[in-house]
Amino acid sequence: MFNFRKRMENRQRGIVMIVNDADTHVEMIPQHEHARISAALFEKWGDASVYQDVLWNELLVAVREHDRAWIPLDASPLLDKFGKPYSFIDYPEGPKIKAYQHGIESVAEKHIYSGLLVSRHYASFFESSQTESGRRFLQSERQRQQRWRKRQQRWRKKLNDPQTEEFHLKVLQFCDDASLYVCMNKPGAAKHEEISWFKDGFRQQFSFLNNRKIHAHFYTSDTIKMDPFPLLTNLEITINGIVVDKQQIVKKGIKKAYFDGRPCLRNFRFVPSLEVDSKE
Repeated sequence: MFNFRKRMENRQRGIVMIVNDADTHVEMIPQHEHARISAALFEKWGDASVYQDVLWNELLVAVREHDRAWIPLDASPLLDKFGKPYSFIDYPEGPKIKAYQHGIESVAEKHIYSGLLVSRHYASFFESSQTESGRRFLQSERQRQQRWRKRQQRWRKKLNDPQTEEFHLKVLQFCDDASLYVCMNKPGAAKHEEISWFKDGFRQQFSFLNNRKIHAHFYTSDTIKMDPFPLLTNLEITINGIVVDKQQIVKKGIKKAYFDGRPCLRNFRFVPSLEVDSKE
């Protein structure tokens, strides 16, 4: 039996396809679907000043499109030589980096600032890279970022605070992490059952929440409590995944089994701690 959960916890941030393991099947969630949920979180962002930001739309594009690079790869899942679906940690680095580069360029076609944020997001995966190709990618993206900053003095002038770009990246990465939390955890998971990344809270902190660490946990199988609450109001989301029978993977191969898989919808809502505590 494939130990997908273990493989997912051991990988770096970001994967080709979110794969949740069950006894006889796997649930596969495309990365761009996860990015859609990230955007839904951002559109409910609890800091009202963000909506007055002159680059709000460019930040939204970056959040919504940040995993665009994986659309062609998710459309054609691959198995490794052991018959297991590739995850981020073992997906061949050459094609992965090429996908990142194309994804960044695709987002930049919508707006260069959006592409800059996505470039910084992807480049962050390689800050401790031990491979030559990973280090080259990091260096080339940092150079690209500098070129884009120089070319776009118009929007640079909009960034009154030099920390604005850092703040925008932090918002993107929080929405990414919060979406991964709901996509990768088993519905209703107890804290000790959660994936390891977020058991101790999210890494990002925000001044409008007094820089308190944000924690999440399942109150019920479909309700996630967050404290402090980073959104304006409760948020209801639906995750669209594909259930793929493991025997069909062996019989048909991963591509055919994936495309023959059955749609799977999971509904969740994010609520503040105070709301559920008041009902107890």
